[in-house]
Amino acid sequence: MYKHLSLICAYLLINCFTAFSQKSGNSPSQKLYAQFKKETKNLKNDTNKVLIYLRYAQQLESFSPDTVVAITQTARKLSYKLNYPRGIERSFLQEGAHSESKNNYPLAIRFYKDAIKIAETHKLYADVYAIYNSALNAYYYQADYVNAMDIAQKGLSLAEQLGDKENQGHFDNQAGFIYLKQEKADAGIKYYTRYLALANEMHSRMMIADASNGIADGYLLKNEYQTALKYFFTALGIYDKMNDREPLDRQRMVFRPDRVPYTLFKISTAYKQAGNYKLALRYALAVFAPHSKKGNIFNNYDLASYYINTGDVYSSLKDYKEAGLYLNKGLSLAKSILHREDIRDAYRGISRNFALQHRYDSAYHYQLVFTGLKDSIINEKVSREINKLEVERRDKEIVVLNQRQRLKETETSRQNLIRNVIIGFVTFIAVVLIMLLYMQGGIKQQKLNFEKQLAVQTERQRISSDMHDDIGTGLSTMLIYVNMLRLKLAESRDAPNIDRIAVLGTELVEQMKEIVWSLNPGNDRLDNLLLFIRQYFVLLFEPLAYQTNIIYPITISEIQIDNELRRNIFLCVKELLNNIIKHANATCVELKVQIERDTLLIGIKDNGKGFLSDAGSKTGNGLKNIRLRMNAVKGKFSIQSSKGTIVKLEIHLPNYPNR
Repeated sequence: MYKHLSLICAYLLINCFTAFSQKSGNSPSQKLYAQFKKETKNLKNDTNKVLIYLRYAQQLESFSPDTVVAITQTARKLSYKLNYPRGIERSFLQEGAHSESKNNYPLAIRFYKDAIKIAETHKLYADVYAIYNSALNAYYYQADYVNAMDIAQKGLSLAEQLGDKENQGHFDNQAGFIYLKQEKADAGIKYYTRYLALANEMHSRMMIADASNGIADGYLLKNEYQTALKYFFTALGIYDKMNDREPLDRQRMVFRPDRVPYTLFKISTAYKQAGNYKLALRYALAVFAPHSKKGNIFNNYDLASYYINTGDVYSSLKDYKEAGLYLNKGLSLAKSILHREDIRDAYRGISRNFALQHRYDSAYHYQLVFTGLKDSIINEKVSREINKLEVERRDKEIVVLNQRQRLKETETSRQNLIRNVIIGFVTFIAVVLIMLLYMQGGIKQQKLNFEKQLAVQTERQRISSDMHDDIGTGLSTMLIYVNMLRLKLAESRDAPNIDRIAVLGTELVEQMKEIVWSLNPGNDRLDNLLLFIRQYFVLLFEPLAYQTNIIYPITISEIQIDNELRRNIFLCVKELLNNIIKHANATCVELKVQIERDTLLIGIKDNGKGFLSDAGSKTGNGLKNIRLRMNAVKGKFSIQSSKGTIVKLEIHLPNYPNR
């Protein structure tokens, strides 16, 4: 007790001395501020002045918060006046960092978003990476993993687009970290394994060790302690061979003195979960050895985790006094930096420590707080949003690959044109003369056919627009009034009828969307059809407890298909997918699309109960309609029913280009 009292007194004396020094104008901050005033006094208003202001704003962080904000905002106003995007972006980043240092994470994130918008618009890629990392750090403190995954996927896409392997590894690392925080071990290991492959390719020892730690965390989550320890000790061995100033990568200035204690902490955690508490305590206390020799070398986030882990180990060894000391240190530090996950882990450890002492009232109190905080961090909605972000990034990658394929084809065509231009020119003149004679007779008929086709497309477009604007709007409005009536009559006898009307209205709106899509002539392309089928599949099964898998070709040719073919294919797929939900009693569904030469292959597979009789005998109207639709487009339809059902559609694509 006296020791703590003396520390408090010493802290107060230091603060008093610091305040006195600042008032007397002798502190380093005062001198730096005076230097700033002198250096910027006669500077002309240009971009150099902006950068000098921002540099001093960063250096004067400990001087006065109001002064830092004023300098930063002055730099931003000048940047707007000079139309200097980088100055604007850097000023937002500086204010975000200032807000984060004051633990005001929502305000920091607001500034980071403004900075990201400027940097992305003006393609300031080096700054984009720096802002992404700052935003990630703020999101991690708040345990906001949906927005963190959005940033990680954006960073990964940018790094892949620029061919930046180091940042690909960095953002693979971030995505893996987020999945592990959501207790998705396999997804986390997948990303960390990609990170390790890139680290080996670049021969970066620090990154190899960092990736090994990440993979170990994944196996630790799966309770595979020996595998986890193997990776942890691999990382520790690499760190032991490195010097103290070898950085992790260009984006993160993380060094050996920081990573060695972190790895010791993770080894302690592995032994603790495996039940070897003596070894767990040995490695937990080893973490603090450099801390006690060199002063505070850890960031508060890591230090809070180290305290909490050590308290947990002492609790398992029934040393409840030491356990309480370390756990409360960790909780106090976590609260001071508003780090939700460390606060959650401290509550869990304190609850367990009280329970082991049979102090159940206190244990129950902390368990309630822990459970509420845990449920707000890890829940099904957050997991769905995170998975959705990854799917969206993959869809964008497919679009980029299609664009690259088209560019490659264009370049090949151009080279062939140049190579054959002389022969082609002579041939072209001859063909033109012949075609002119031939077209004089047929040009009038072609014009009539074209005008007829254009009129049909225009009419389809008009019907589609009218249905969307008039009928669709009317249905939506009706549905709003039905739902309002549904709320008013929730307790009445008519409530079931109102519910049925609401469900019917919702189904009609969805059917209207499908009809509008099928009528729109702008959708008469194979890639649009397959994208619509994919979206329908995701929206149909996402709210349900199914395990889904989608297999699509990397590139899809932009070929025209007529409206009848497009509509029949979609209605067949829709009927098959809805049959699975209604009749199959399945838990897994797979949609597989292949394009082989001029043939479209669609396979739908489930692990349900299958058909009790031959598919060609007593089938319902749905399967009969599918056969009729396939016959109408000269396609093939087959069913295999063994340990589930596999349905295959095979459709010839008449306009597919010959390659």
